[in-house]
Amino acid sequence: MLDVAIVDDEEDVRAELGQMVRRFCAQEGERVCVHEYADGSELLDAAAASCHDVILLDIEMAQVDGMDAAHELRRRGVGAQIVFVTNMAQYAIRGYEVGAFDFVVKPVEYPVFAFKFKRVLEAVRSRRRDLVTLETRDGFVRMDAADILYVEVRGHKLTYHTARGPIEIWGTMKAATAELGPRGFAACNACYLVNLDHVTGLSGEYVRMGEESLKMSRGKSRDFVDALTRSMGR
Repeated sequence: MLDVAIVDDEEDVRAELGQMVRRFCAQEGERVCVHEYADGSELLDAAAASCHDVILLDIEMAQVDGMDAAHELRRRGVGAQIVFVTNMAQYAIRGYEVGAFDFVVKPVEYPVFAFKFKRVLEAVRSRRRDLVTLETRDGFVRMDAADILYVEVRGHKLTYHTARGPIEIWGTMKAATAELGPRGFAACNACYLVNLDHVTGLSGEYVRMGEESLKMSRGKSRDFVDALTRSMGR
């Protein structure tokens, strides 16, 4: 299901955009859930903010404007596709600062909206293939596999060392390997499953991950180095 947030201080604009989103998704056979927020502050305060796939974001709003809200979302690690919907096209071009996908100028006409939203949906569908959902004690965390540096196992507990910090869940290394192996991860020993894109070097028996070093076992070293070599070749 596609999760879409519409953030605009005009109720009629939110309603119109919601209708367009639902109309387009019905045509594409995509189930959709639409959330509405009247200000950037409401979006930032919402528990669901980190789960939105697409955020249609106005720029001019009273409390927290769209650009400030987008900067804060990116600071928190939210990877949603952001589309600015605004009559301030000159400011929307600054969207590159926050990795915005596109912008739509008000008043929004459906043919233009549908053309741009189709590209957004394709990007979301592509990204979904790389999303990992981690079930934690308090709920769940959804993130891009590329943000995972390595996975460490201790007993029945897995620690996902990520760009946002460590995340602990109950699980097995076998299950983690099945999910992450096809996404460019390889085991350097029985305790560590490493994202090959984050390896910064090899030194003797150790794999360097930035400032950290993880030890390779004899049994895993040959397969790990082979996988790393193939990764570097790609």
